[in-house]
Amino acid sequence: MGSIKKITIIGVGFMGGSLALSIKKKFPGIFVTGYARSNPTYKKLTRLNIVDEVQGDLGKAVCDSDVVVLGAPIYSIIDYFKKISPFLKPGTIIIDLGSTKELIQKKALKYLPKNTYFVGCHPLCGSDKSGAQFSTPNLYKGAICIISSSANKKALQKIESLWKALGCRVILVNAKTHDKILSSVSHLVHVISFSLTGFVPKTNLKFAATSLRDLTRISNSPAAVWADILISNKNNITEDIKKFIKILENFKELIKKERKEKILKLIKDINKKQKIISALH
Repeated sequence: MGSIKKITIIGVGFMGGSLALSIKKKFPGIFVTGYARSNPTYKKLTRLNIVDEVQGDLGKAVCDSDVVVLGAPIYSIIDYFKKISPFLKPGTIIIDLGSTKELIQKKALKYLPKNTYFVGCHPLCGSDKSGAQFSTPNLYKGAICIISSSANKKALQKIESLWKALGCRVILVNAKTHDKILSSVSHLVHVISFSLTGFVPKTNLKFAATSLRDLTRISNSPAAVWADILISNKNNITEDIKKFIKILENFKELIKKERKEKILKLIKDINKKQKIISALH
């Protein structure tokens, strides 16, 4: 990574902060700047000592960076494309950590300077936790990182090498396919968790067992992040919600008609699939 001297992270929360710590641990020679858009954030990042420098001026934060990382909610990422464009030096690589890719890729091509390079990234290692104070240098170790786009082969190879050096397994998937896949394995999962938590009456919570806690853990995920994810991937998610409703309707009818043998077979088939999921981690 000798050609990368400075990395700027915009959005030093849990993901961005963990990336900063991971880079500092693996590449102590790389200078990491964190952008703070407010005075409270500036003081917080300074106190946490996650980055080498906290910068409150966006232009100064990115002007001499080799790589700029955007770790904000999706529509904020798009807004930052426009804000940072006047200050980027030729050859700068811009990456994002967004959970949807097609819209971000489209806007990157529209707003970023032609003499810079965008590489769309999505490390699959999020958490219901948010905030730089939860940052850990080991977050990305063993995680999958999807790279969905780059118009420049050398820039893609450089960012791929960076993620691999941080312990990620990199998979190349185009943006449209990424959004379709993530809708079913992540985005719909959050919609279900949010809905279940909203469904259970507060008066019943004192009787809740570990099953409810397990199924609703991710419903504590940050609202600003997930509102952007759901809206930016609305076509895939609404289609998956329709499909999921059909599965619930099938369960409802089998239960209503007391079709025990079919219920047994359905659950046993699902048990087999769940074992595959459990074996992934």
